[in-house]
Amino acid sequence: MKDSDVWVIELDVPAKYALLLQAWLLGEDGLGVIRCMDADKKKQQLWTTVCQKEEVHAWLQSLPKHFEITGEWLWSEI
Repeated sequence: MKDSDVWVIELDVPAKYALLLQAWLLGEDGLGVIRCMDADKKKQQLWTTVCQKEEVHAWLQSLPKHFEITGEWLWSEI
């Protein structure tokens, strides 16, 4: 595993907070990107790099709203 490999963190995010989470992440230049994975916009994936995953966890803990982490994995092409 390389530091630059993609690390995916899946989150449960209530729809009313989806845009707010994206806005908070925009303030953290280069930390990651958010992908919406379902029509209800509850399942979100935060894509980052392996070398930043601990920083992402710390950032998530610092937010005024808690979002449940439902999974994490190293992304790989299928």
